[in-house]
Amino acid sequence: MNSRKFLVHKALFLALPLAIIGQDSRETVAILDFEGRGISQLEAQTLTDRFRTAVGSAGALRLVERQMMQEVLQEQGFQQTGCTSDECAVEVGQLLGVQNMIGGAIGRVGRTFTIDMRMFSVQTGENIRTKNVSYAGAVDGLITEIEILAYEISGLKAPAPLIAKRKAGVPVQPIVQAPRKTRLGAMLRSMFIPGMGQFYSERRFWGYTWLLSELALAGGIYTFGTQWQTSYDSYNSTIELYNNETDPDMIRGYKEKAQGHHADMDAAATQAETLAYAAAAVWAVNVIHALITGPKKDEDGEETSSLSLPVGLAFDPNTRTTMMQLSIPLGR
Repeated sequence: MNSRKFLVHKALFLALPLAIIGQDSRETVAILDFEGRGISQLEAQTLTDRFRTAVGSAGALRLVERQMMQEVLQEQGFQQTGCTSDECAVEVGQLLGVQNMIGGAIGRVGRTFTIDMRMFSVQTGENIRTKNVSYAGAVDGLITEIEILAYEISGLKAPAPLIAKRKAGVPVQPIVQAPRKTRLGAMLRSMFIPGMGQFYSERRFWGYTWLLSELALAGGIYTFGTQWQTSYDSYNSTIELYNNETDPDMIRGYKEKAQGHHADMDAAATQAETLAYAAAAVWAVNVIHALITGPKKDEDGEETSSLSLPVGLAFDPNTRTTMMQLSIPLGR
């Protein structure tokens, strides 16, 4: 028994359940997967499945199960997506023992989707019904269109709820855009916390630089402040001993210790004051840096800032200093 005879016998065996239901006068039909043109084959497959379900729900045609058709197609050596010619469809329909076949394509041209389908006779190859529709909108709306076409290709009128659903369209989800980042926003954030404006502008390196620098200076101020307090307490204790002492040698020793503690107090205060000035300077430079650099550019190459300030840094070779420049255009 050659391969073709085997397929014929197998198709007859698969079609046997259809013959048993003698009282069912509905025409038998098999649905090939729609061809995707401009949409993915996965989307086309999903829409075909929805179409197949809708045809079954319409009830005017008797469907051949997809698994049964898939087995025959695999025996022929190709998938459903490869069976696009009339000859292939007719041959598959004959092997399945169905009266009609339904096939079609779903395409996209720009923002418009097109659905073209036809039901044709396996015996004569002539078209029984052809349906086509154009749809402009979200791809989700194709589901409603494909369900309506399932009724129309079956020779029925689509139910009123489906027509109402088509008229209502696909609900559009509101697009919430993130607030536009600005230089001013970066500057204000850096005024409260050093580096916060740089993080806001997506300049993480500079954000960590300014934040850690400020934390290091704050730690130094705290350390020298603690040293000053320790020296101050020691100075007061030594002065108290000095005032209560009557021995000249001890008085002289307490005096020297008090002077030493006082010198330590002055040194700690000087260091803390220097670091405080440095912290204030770092804080100020951090604010200016956040203002000048601003947010990073977006994907279109445009800065995400709505505030453009003509501020820049310049190096003066004569004085060997870096200066800030502010330029104001007077005209075009």
